[in-house]
Amino acid sequence: MEVIHNDVRQNTYVRNENGEKVARAIVLTEDGMCLTAFWSRLLCGFGLEEKFNPILVMENVIPLFDKSFNYKIVDFKEWHWSIFQPAFYNPERNEIIIRSDTYENALAGNTMDIITIAHEVSHCIQSIVLRILNAMQCVEFKTELCKINSEEMSHHELQTDRITSLILSPSRLTEGKSDDEILEQYFVKPLMQIVIGIIKAVGKEFLDSLSKMPVIVKEVEKCAV
Repeated sequence: MEVIHNDVRQNTYVRNENGEKVARAIVLTEDGMCLTAFWSRLLCGFGLEEKFNPILVMENVIPLFDKSFNYKIVDFKEWHWSIFQPAFYNPERNEIIIRSDTYENALAGNTMDIITIAHEVSHCIQSIVLRILNAMQCVEFKTELCKINSEEMSHHELQTDRITSLILSPSRLTEGKSDDEILEQYFVKPLMQIVIGIIKAVGKEFLDSLSKMPVIVKEVEKCAV
């Protein structure tokens, strides 16, 4: 199973309207989205039973994994973005910005406001999970996200909606699956992918080291004579 892929497209990069070379949006398979949601819950400490708390994750968990992350609560009277956009994630600044009434209503338990903040939190935690699962291959995910075109961004938003719904409804991650299938999908395959990612990351350096070994051996033999 490929957790990350570029859909049917072969190139990792495309050219934007200004001719700049930028990364494509990360496109996940359905299994990939389930895997991301599963490990998002585990890494945030909620398992498969406890109710997901996006504000707790935003304020206390994400900063543990990503030191560059920040969030800002903006007073309703000072909100100069669209009234229909009560929160958003700025990938360039790695920052979640939330209107004060949305934040307060979420704290009070309002479902729609909780979902709104959970969506923005999902933008952040999915990149953390993907970087872990792919041995840091997705490090450009956030900085490049703000450069993609509207069609790709729309696809990414729909993907984030799906991941958010799975994070908030963890029973969907395991329903219809046996214990063996859960173990295979969420633990065995990801572990194999991490190992493969690490091998790819260090493989070239290792091969370079091997290529130098005969030279080292010859030098040692000369010294021994």
